Amino acid sequence: MLIVAMFAIYRHIGRDGNVGWISYRYPEILGLLAFAYLSVSALYIVTRRWIWAPLGWFVVLMGLCVATTARWVVMPHWMTLYVWPFGEGASSGIAMAGVVLSVIFFREPKFVEFRQKAWVAVGYAAVVLVCGFLLTPLGISKIRGTPTWCLYSIGASVLVFTLLYWICDVKGWKRWAAFTRPAGSNTLLTYLVPDLFYFVVAVIGSTWFETHWSYGLPGLVRALIFTAAMLAIAAVLTRLKIRLQL
Repeated sequence: MLIVAMFAIYRHIGRDGNVGWISYRYPEILGLLAFAYLSVSALYIVTRRWIWAPLGWFVVLMGLCVATTARWVVMPHWMTLYVWPFGEGASSGIAMAGVVLSVIFFREPKFVEFRQKAWVAVGYAAVVLVCGFLLTPLGISKIRGTPTWCLYSIGASVLVFTLLYWICDVKGWKRWAAFTRPAGSNTLLTYLVPDLFYFVVAVIGSTWFETHWSYGLPGLVRALIFTAAMLAIAAVLTRLKIRLQL
């Protein structure tokens, strides 16, 4: 009933200055993730019997990302995510890259020993990073979902995952990561805490964060401090049994 009421009373001012209702055309970040997971899951379920299928789909999706970024292929306006959930290939390609990594580490008995898994994963990351470098002329942009941004993100994630798998699963060293537990157990709350912070900053009218420590090494330090602070807040809220779930 609350959701129905929210949809009934919601209004916003569009770019043209007119009052509008809720728009379904752009689903925002959580919707984009949902469409990516939906499309990739559909591909995986249909072809899950073939161990190399995820790698093939990954190549196809990244090929679509290259083609759309280079404007070799232009998606018609009517082909929204509701019609074509793969979008321009960026989000779906990143999600499928995770499926490929899961096949390397968890699909038995192709790679049994960790050393085998690690070498294959590192090789996978190396190829992805080299391809990302070669596609740099198409730009590096998260907003546009360019191939280089996708491939650099994938390569870095594969290397970090491999390292964490060795530390946590092979060696069993897990206590050091206790500070990240809220992000794993209360993920949606942790994700939304920064938004609440920025709302508070906007309400008090502060512009300090827009003009200080916003780039370079100071920006990196600020990002690390901010991340630690958000994790700490999420940990406190989780201990108070405040949870957000879809």
